[in-house]
Amino acid sequence: MTLPLNGKPDENAPVGIFKLSHKDLPALRKAAAELKQACFNVDLKNARNVPGFIKALKRDLDFPDWFGGNLDALHDCLTDFSWHPASGYVITLSGYDLLRGNPTSFAAFNAVISSATEAWEARNIPFRVFYLLDDPAGNP
Repeated sequence: MTLPLNGKPDENAPVGIFKLSHKDLPALRKAAAELKQACFNVDLKNARNVPGFIKALKRDLDFPDWFGGNLDALHDCLTDFSWHPASGYVITLSGYDLLRGNPTSFAAFNAVISSATEAWEARNIPFRVFYLLDDPAGNP
């Protein structure tokens, strides 16, 4: 699910995948901190395919040692976060141009994220993923 965003989540905002301008990132981080939500940035600039984005998420989300390194394990970690308890979760994704250039991998990545957002929504726990826009025209 892709939704527009006014730049600032609140505790009643839906879970999901959003687009966010880099200029709104400080406000997003501040709002997440005020809501005691964990806020992570994942740098995908070297991610060209599924193994690349898995490696980036493992590194930047500090996945636990039990992480299996595949899409199922990625889903498990994105729907668990027992190693980093918080009242909600915000993940920003930057530098995803190479990954977006691989439509199959990009679709697989988004499918895992979408499934994870649905799992958090079922538990009534805020979980939001933001693609940070580099393009001033607002295209991801």
